[in-house]
Amino acid sequence: MQLREGTTPVNAARGVDLAETIRRIRRAKIGQEPVPELELEEPFVARGHEDRIERVIGHLVQNAIEATGKNGRVWIKLRRENDQAMVEVADTGSGMTAEFVRERLFKPFQTTKQSGMGIGAYESYQYVQELGGTILVESAVGAGTRMKVLLPLF
Repeated sequence: MQLREGTTPVNAARGVDLAETIRRIRRAKIGQEPVPELELEEPFVARGHEDRIERVIGHLVQNAIEATGKNGRVWIKLRRENDQAMVEVADTGSGMTAEFVRERLFKPFQTTKQSGMGIGAYESYQYVQELGGTILVESAVGAGTRMKVLLPLF
C-alpha cells in the first residue's frame, strides 16, 4: 500500500516535537499538585511515535506527582545532550532505594505504589530502548527521583 500510494505507514517512527508534547502533558496535569514546572530548550524533534512518547513522558510525570506531596516540586527539562534529546522528569518526592532501582524498577509487575500493576515503567523502558534511547535513574529515599530519557534526534 505504501509503494502504491506513497504514504508513510501509520506505525513508522516519525519526528516528534518534544517541547509541544511536554506542554500538552503539563496542561493535562494542571488539576493535580504539584503542577510540573517546565524548562524547555527548543526546538527538538525526536524519532518515535508521538502517542507512545507522550505516554512514556506522561507516565514518568504522573509517577513524580504521585510520589511528591503538594508542597514538593516536580519539574520537566528538555535539552540537547550530545547527539540526543534529553527529557528530565524530576521530583522532591519519596524516592526509591538503590536496590529497587537496580533490581526491580524496569521489571514487569514491580511497583512501590499501593495500587497499580507496575507495567508503565517496564513498557516505557522497552519502547525507549526500541528507539535507540535509554532511561537513566537517580533516586534517594526521602530526597526524590530524577529520570533522564535520552532519545535519538530525528
